[in-house]
Amino acid sequence: MFIKLGEYLNKSPIIEEIAKKLKCSVEDIKFRKNLTGTSTANVSEITWGKKKKVGILKQNTTKVEWLFYSKIASEFDVPAPAPITFSESSDMPWILLEKIPRGIHPRKWTKEHIEKAIKELAGFHAQFHNQESEKIFDGFRKKTTKEWDTTKKRLLENLKRASKIAVNYEGKYPILKSEFDYVKKKLKSKDYLDDLLAGGTSLLHGDVWIYNFMNAPNCSCLLDWQECFFGPPAWELLYFYDLIPLLIDGIKVGIRVNPFTFDELLKIYHAEFKKRGGKTTLPKFKQSLKAAVSFQVAYFWAKILKPDVIHLHGGRYFIARTLRLLPSRKVMREHFKKLLELSK
Repeated sequence: MFIKLGEYLNKSPIIEEIAKKLKCSVEDIKFRKNLTGTSTANVSEITWGKKKKVGILKQNTTKVEWLFYSKIASEFDVPAPAPITFSESSDMPWILLEKIPRGIHPRKWTKEHIEKAIKELAGFHAQFHNQESEKIFDGFRKKTTKEWDTTKKRLLENLKRASKIAVNYEGKYPILKSEFDYVKKKLKSKDYLDDLLAGGTSLLHGDVWIYNFMNAPNCSCLLDWQECFFGPPAWELLYFYDLIPLLIDGIKVGIRVNPFTFDELLKIYHAEFKKRGGKTTLPKFKQSLKAAVSFQVAYFWAKILKPDVIHLHGGRYFIARTLRLLPSRKVMREHFKKLLELSK
């Protein structure tokens, strides 16, 4: 059921700005109750005008997502919902996006769906490969270059906390302290950053797993760009590959067999990356990938793993293994062993 947007927002200062952008009156705009999901923004479906046009309104979104849609998605062909309009500034950021048709649920994805998604990711990375210094990207985070000292400090803090848990819950934790020590040593090595950036940098989505892809028959696009930053595309490929097995069903987390080996997925990605104009050679990309394993463990897994809980990215799930809502420790252990082997 739709009601007047003005009734919902009360006297919000953005109502008139939205109406002005859409060239209609406040009374013409109606909204449906907030949509569910993991976005940190306030997300609603709205209609406006005599023809009842439909869009997805994201209020209180992050500055970086506003930058992405106002500066990048408006000017380039990117795998994201097209922006219809957005606020004038990032002081009170809101964006209105096209409504994407309902996609195929990730648990029903086939190899073809995964291949389609990875090609979209490769094309996106290729388009912005090694363009970090261009002025259009001012305001985007640069975690692995200009902000590396801060990023490295946070990664080491993540590892320190995770190592203590691994010691306290020995035998009940899927990553060993010795493996965290290995990752820590890699991050502190003098050549680490050069290795990580050997394949260049690109604009990254920042949380590119299949649950952020909307894979429909006529499109394949990424949602929730609030964490995008400039960094090594090799890491984002690894991130995507690493999380393919995770399946979320309500509050239950399962792991399926990845339909691709990493070499198979890399071959598909790199071929599309080159086809779309990316310049990195495969050996350089592999060099970056090996270093990216340490980044992935410290940046993602060390931050969210608990003894009997996985705290999924975004803070939306706390799932107890004791209720058998998580994969067994043996299954998780095998998952991490395969991940860490990629760095060898």
